Amino acid sequence: MKKVEVYFLINLGAILSIFAIEGELSEYMRRQNDILLEVAKDKLESMVSVDNINSLNSDSLYKFTFNLGGEYEENSANVEATFTLNDTSVSNVQYTVSSIAAQKEGSYVAEVPLSDFDVYQDKRFDVELLIGFKPEISDQTLNNWANVFGSEKIASKIEKNISDKVRREGSFKMTRKLDAIITPVPLEGQRTDFFVMFDKKRYTVLKGLKWEVPVTVGGVYSNKDFELSISRGVDMVSNLEQGTPRSMLIGTSTNKGGTIEVSGVRKSDSKVVTTNARIVVVEPQWAEDQDIAEIFTNEKYSFDMRVKSLSRDRVTIRFSSSFGDENKLVEKSSMTVGPYKKVGKLTFETLIDGVPLKDLTHIVEVKSLPAPSVDFKRKPNTNDLTLEVVTYGKTNAVDKLFPIGGISGKVIEISSEKYGNRKLTRYRLSISRPAYDSFQTVKLKIQDKYGVLNEYESEFEYLN
Repeated sequence: MKKVEVYFLINLGAILSIFAIEGELSEYMRRQNDILLEVAKDKLESMVSVDNINSLNSDSLYKFTFNLGGEYEENSANVEATFTLNDTSVSNVQYTVSSIAAQKEGSYVAEVPLSDFDVYQDKRFDVELLIGFKPEISDQTLNNWANVFGSEKIASKIEKNISDKVRREGSFKMTRKLDAIITPVPLEGQRTDFFVMFDKKRYTVLKGLKWEVPVTVGGVYSNKDFELSISRGVDMVSNLEQGTPRSMLIGTSTNKGGTIEVSGVRKSDSKVVTTNARIVVVEPQWAEDQDIAEIFTNEKYSFDMRVKSLSRDRVTIRFSSSFGDENKLVEKSSMTVGPYKKVGKLTFETLIDGVPLKDLTHIVEVKSLPAPSVDFKRKPNTNDLTLEVVTYGKTNAVDKLFPIGGISGKVIEISSEKYGNRKLTRYRLSISRPAYDSFQTVKLKIQDKYGVLNEYESEFEYLN
């Protein structure tokens, strides 16, 4: 074999090895991403809600109906309902029936010929839904994930993993096992199974705000057929609005939360069922820290008053100022103020559904733009200085620095950083040898971006 052919085969082998390694790495990363989605499974499931569950049957057909809601593209959801035999009379038998749910008049309907249930038509079946959809994840959900997982980076990673999965598979899929138990053909004189259930096991609510939590009721046909009561956590609920297929619990988060248990009684046969969910009360917090407590004249500023774990459309701002604004209502969660020509005070009150939250009021002083401030820091036992210059204003900075006296060599900028509406710039310089005594006066001028020129000086002992 020619030498060139040997080299070609060697290089080809190396290339194929690289492709194999890259393939393995890609598969490893994909598995890691899927593990993260699995860890966040219970949070992802809350993106889609299932309610208005009902069972209907005729001589030849069983219908299971329900509604879907949540954060997904309109008309992107597709659902497969699976009914799994779970009856104590046939505990040793495994039997499953599935049906694609079609959307009809705003609801989803899974239709199954009764013959598909074979001899188990009068037995109890568990219900599980395989839901595929294209998510539209809200800012509120991302803020909630960041709060739960302790990092906006993790929340963004989860969102990206979901997008990648949708791109690969066409939709994001999740399974939802329902509390509802169905009997395709109830025994004579017996009605379909009675159930009461929460959509979720955990609800996060904000302290001081009214909240509403729905409860789904099935196996009854009218409000007269059943009765609901609060069997645990009654102190958290101010009102229970009974209805079918949806009842509503209403409360105000004035305590630390806890578990609410709802009991339902079907009047026709005195059957009792219960369901529970945990109410978690959190202190309202701004989505972003309000770290600007003073602004300066002749500048515009924007303030974002969004609240963590809350959609921005529920947030408004009540704005007052010493410039003539008095309780001005801004129908948004953010606003821009300025530029102002004189000093004064601004007050931003955050309102949720029109109700002000006393702990979410932000006061800002409007001040005249000050001159840059300087601070000389000496390196111990040397003639080397670090000069720290703070400029004030959203876009202000050091434009020029002029050494005047007492400085040896060049003044060198070593770093700069911005925080709030200030900028800190650091310089390195050395004290020059004095002509007569052991003390030297360091002098310089600083001009900022607004063209204001100021002179600064400080005296130091020169070390030989």
